[in-house]
Amino acid sequence: MSKGIFIIGTDTDVGKTFVTAGITYVLRKNGFNACSYKAVQSGGVYEGTNLVSGDVKFVKDITDIEEAYEVMNSYCLKTEVSPHIASEIENVKIHKKILFDGYKKLKEKYDFIIAEGSGGAVVPLIRNNYYIYNLIKDLDIPTVIVARAGVGTINHTVLTVEFLKSKGIDIKGIIINGYEGTFYEDDNIRVIKDITGLDIISVINKVKAKEYENLIEKSREEYEKNITIENIKKVFED
Repeated sequence: MSKGIFIIGTDTDVGKTFVTAGITYVLRKNGFNACSYKAVQSGGVYEGTNLVSGDVKFVKDITDIEEAYEVMNSYCLKTEVSPHIASEIENVKIHKKILFDGYKKLKEKYDFIIAEGSGGAVVPLIRNNYYIYNLIKDLDIPTVIVARAGVGTINHTVLTVEFLKSKGIDIKGIIINGYEGTFYEDDNIRVIKDITGLDIISVINKVKAKEYENLIEKSREEYEKNITIENIKKVFED
């Protein structure tokens, strides 16, 4: 039976795509049939003349998965703003059924699906009607929170945890991304764990690279070092 998790960030650009790619990569490297899913991408990129999800492109480049963009991503919008605004600007109506069907199609083919959100838990997909947390509830899958290591992360992370709990959403743990080894980051991680009582699944170092190909190589090395298959398998357990 197929299992899924939803990767939610404490904020925009916190590293959801990087973590999604990492989990997918580690699962596939260890022989598990896994794929990611991006329900709505705003701020798509062009691959030739085709507008595609840059987040999905990164996952595909990291994992070498041979799957169509349109299967891994239901809506790709050009404007780099919140999905509800992008869809209004581009006159694209987001239908919940298309999101559900996109996820269901992956469930029929893959054993593990790593669904990635768009920004934080309260980002609207449809104005005044449907938010990321609604999608998590409707897909009926647990979450993993991606949090920054640096200044501000305690507040952002704890608020995200409390909000998700208030909506009855199961949180499997927290992944700290962009760690640079400072004393205050170490303290941030301890405080987050103490306040939330959640497991810190992984602490991922900040990856720096001037060229894209080098970024892919360095990212894979970081995943293999700091995302263990044992911890990831636990995330999918009931």
